[in-house]
Amino acid sequence: MLDKLKKLFSGISEKEEIENEDLNEALQFASSALLIETALADKNFDELEINSLKETLKTVFSIDNKTIEIIIEDAQETVDESTSLYEHTRIINDSCTYEDKKKLLNCLWAIAFADGKVDKYEEHLIRKISGLLHISHSDFISEKLKITKS
Repeated sequence: MLDKLKKLFSGISEKEEIENEDLNEALQFASSALLIETALADKNFDELEINSLKETLKTVFSIDNKTIEIIIEDAQETVDESTSLYEHTRIINDSCTYEDKKKLLNCLWAIAFADGKVDKYEEHLIRKISGLLHISHSDFISEKLKITKS
């Protein structure tokens, strides 16, 4: 109750807070879906990629393990049902800065390279996502090199 009053006095309405929470959740699911799409692009979702995905969700989004399991499960269903990357990238484009998008691109490369190699299907998908996120080609290459050369 005290928190609600503080928010009202500080000018943040409960509706705005709920909208922000919904937006954060939508961004988490959209990003997770893109990460899982990348992990599944080579038709081999192995333990290395799963662990890399979980670590990315934990460190980048500060998500606890239980929530990560739920996100991965929900995102896998969304990926299976999804016919387009656009629905996921639209949410990210509408809400994220260019730097945030580059960080996501870096995470996509990390997932693809988790098994020590980037499959041609993974690279093709990441290139497609990069285009939908309006990331320049030089940044696309730069983020790839950060992962594959380290």
